[in-house]
Amino acid sequence: MEEQKFSLKIWLAELRVPFFTASFVPVILGAVLAWHETRFFDLFFFILTLIGVLSLHAATNTLNDYFDYRSGNDLLNQEANRPFDGGSPFLVDGRLKAESVYRFGVSALLLGIGIGLFLSVRKGWLILPLGVIGVGTAYFYVEPRVKLASRGLGELLTGLCFGPLVVIGTYFVQVQKVSVAALIAGIPIGFLITNVLFINQFPDRQADLAVGKNHWVVRLGKKKAAKVYVLLVSAVYISVVMGILSGVLPKISLITLLTIPLSLKGTLIALREYDRSPKLRPAQALTILSHLATGLLLSLSFYLSEL
Repeated sequence: MEEQKFSLKIWLAELRVPFFTASFVPVILGAVLAWHETRFFDLFFFILTLIGVLSLHAATNTLNDYFDYRSGNDLLNQEANRPFDGGSPFLVDGRLKAESVYRFGVSALLLGIGIGLFLSVRKGWLILPLGVIGVGTAYFYVEPRVKLASRGLGELLTGLCFGPLVVIGTYFVQVQKVSVAALIAGIPIGFLITNVLFINQFPDRQADLAVGKNHWVVRLGKKKAAKVYVLLVSAVYISVVMGILSGVLPKISLITLLTIPLSLKGTLIALREYDRSPKLRPAQALTILSHLATGLLLSLSFYLSEL
C-alpha cells in the first residue's frame, strides 16, 4: 500500500498537477464570458471541456519530458529550479520508465482527441481545427522530427493554445457561436502563460542549447531575454486596457491591474537575477501566481459587470 501511495505521488509530480491552473483559467474565462453574453451555462459540457483541455495539458507535460529525456537534455541540466523547470527528475533517477511516461502521454492525448471529436459532433465543427492545433502542439513541441520549440514557435503556440484558442473553444462549446470578446479576452491570458513558459526557460538555457532546443531564451541570451520578459509582462496589462478602451471588455476589468505589484516584483527579480538560477526562483513563482490571479480577476470582472 505504501509503495502504491508513493507511486501516485510520483505520477502527480510528473504530471505537474499544480500547473494545471494554465488549463483551468482559460476554460473558466470562456464559460463565464458565454454566460455573461447569453445567460447560458451547461455544467456537463463545461466539465467535459475542462477534462479535454487537461488531457492535452497532461499529454504535453509527459511527452515533453519523454522527448527531453531521450535527447539527453534532462541529464545535462544542472541549473534546474524544479518543479518550475528542468524536466522530469523521475526519468533521470529511474523511478519512472521512459516507456511508461510515453504511453501515458499518448493515452492522455487520445483521451483529449476523443473528447474533442465528441464535442465537434455535438456542438459544431469549429472544435476540430482548434483541437488539431492543440494536439499538434502537445505532441510535436519537442518531438525530434518536428521540434516546434527549437524552431522558435514554442512560445507563440503555447500562448495561442492556452490563451485565445481555449477561451474561444470553451465559449463555442457553451453557446455554439464565435465571439470577438472571447478572442480579445483570451489575448492577455495568452501573454500570461507565455510569461510562465518564458521565465521557466532561463535556468534550462545551457542544457537546451547543448541539445539544439533553440527557443527564444537560447536565441537571445539571458540578458536580452530578461528585457523581452518585461515587454511580455507589460503586454498583459496593455492588452487588457486596449480591450476596455475598445469597449469589448467591461470597465470593471481594470481590477486585473491589481496584480501589477506581483508582476513588477517578478520583473525586477528577473532583470537582476537572470543569470543566477537559484535566485530566479521567486520570479518564476510570482509569474505563475500572476497568471492565476490576473486570469481569475478577468473572469470575475465579467460577473461583476452584471451587478
